[in-house]
Amino acid sequence: MTKKKLFSVLAGLALVSGSQAFAWVGGPFDNGDYSATLDNEGVYQASLRYKNGSGYAQWGNNVDLGPSVASGSTGSGGSTTATNSTVGSYLNRSVLYYQGIAFFGTASGMVDMDRREVTCVTNSQSEVTLSDQASTNTQGSFFLFGSSNTVNSSTSVVNNGGRGFVANTNFVAKITKTYPELRFSGKGKITILSPDAQPIISQLAQTIAEGLVEIEPSDDGTIIINNPFGFLSDPVFLAAITPKNIDEVQENAETLTMKVYGSRRFFLGSR
Repeated sequence: MTKKKLFSVLAGLALVSGSQAFAWVGGPFDNGDYSATLDNEGVYQASLRYKNGSGYAQWGNNVDLGPSVASGSTGSGGSTTATNSTVGSYLNRSVLYYQGIAFFGTASGMVDMDRREVTCVTNSQSEVTLSDQASTNTQGSFFLFGSSNTVNSSTSVVNNGGRGFVANTNFVAKITKTYPELRFSGKGKITILSPDAQPIISQLAQTIAEGLVEIEPSDDGTIIINNPFGFLSDPVFLAAITPKNIDEVQENAETLTMKVYGSRRFFLGSR
């Protein structure tokens, strides 16, 4: 084979293979991905777009939805205990905006590499305060003289004047690209739920009850006005005005379609 023919064959092979990733895809333990560690260590980011608002969600696979307790040693015979939660971190958070109201909450999703689909559900509220608790136990010369200290801290994440709205989103997106970065796009829905009537009515009844006044004393003694609005706190009345099924809840909610696009990212951390 001449040098010209050899060069032509090598050039052809380079063109054919140049557009393909030099990696084995879909190993027996990789769930159809290039490597199982990519999904285990990656963070999924989704940008949400809808009428009169927008938002984003970040989540990781295999993330605990509930808080976990971590214990350690202070190095001087004592111990520390802290409650850790992924809520609010890049592994589990959603931030939404709709018609002047900001929402903060959780995001949880899963990825099906075989079907090339990404599914995510978020749950956000308009009034959110995150709290954390840590305790330290210090031991002196004798255990009886040890001391314990508990530290509580709280941070207001979103505050919209106590309006109490809830925003939920759900989407199923198609994976459009896996190399060099996994990317996806699709459609979903966002639903804004109105505050529950029960706590509002109960608070109203309490306010009215606290505002009762006494009539001027008469010869027979003090006369107290009976509460004419006592039915507001009656369980039967509250049950009657509370939605009994999902259809009734949906009638008092607002649902919009939304567009979604995002990717899987790495090298993220809290700052």
